Amino acid sequence: MTQILYLNIQTYKKFIILLSAFIFIGSTYGVANAVEFGEVQYNNTLIDYSKIDKSSTQELADYYFEKALKAQTPSEKKEFLQKASGEYFILSQIEPHNIYPLVQLARVYDFENKNSYSKAYFFRALKIDRYNAQTNYYFGEYYYTREDYIRALYYYNKAFENGFHENYKVLIKMAIMYEKLGDLLRANQYYKKAFLVSPNNAILPEKIREIESLKYKNSGYYNQKRKK
Repeated sequence: MTQILYLNIQTYKKFIILLSAFIFIGSTYGVANAVEFGEVQYNNTLIDYSKIDKSSTQELADYYFEKALKAQTPSEKKEFLQKASGEYFILSQIEPHNIYPLVQLARVYDFENKNSYSKAYFFRALKIDRYNAQTNYYFGEYYYTREDYIRALYYYNKAFENGFHENYKVLIKMAIMYEKLGDLLRANQYYKKAFLVSPNNAILPEKIREIESLKYKNSGYYNQKRKK
């Protein structure tokens, strides 16, 4: 059985379960439960999520998410993001305290520029575990794409402190953040940390030499710091 056929079968099974619940709700109350964060939420007391397979749901959600990342057109990307969000939402109902689907929902809404929904899911994940490195990293990414570098640096630093201290993506983003904020000394330190993690990177040595060639200890940033 091919992966696509298997995923289609799982989608069909899930559709039957949700459709049955929808029909029952409609015949009893006249309407399905309202909307949460932009997605249809059925009355959870009438849906037995234990009958929905967790593994296949996550596999399907990740499949749609990866397809969205590789999409060639905005309409195709939108379609796959919507499908991914539906599966991640179901996964979040199967395991309410599982951080993974919450972070993935936050990322989906980030890509869709639905800022309030994205932040809501990030904060839900942080409420479960505020030290989770992955949650903090992707929240940093959220602020980085919006050029809010101070907040981005805060969350990157949280990811660094809680398990991602040798993660190249975190180290390079922290270096970039410090550079953009004018702290060239710390920027250089993190570029060096990133180079230790990725010694075959041909660009980093030049970047480190470029920063060290500057008189950054006499720069405006450090003069301002000394005056405080």
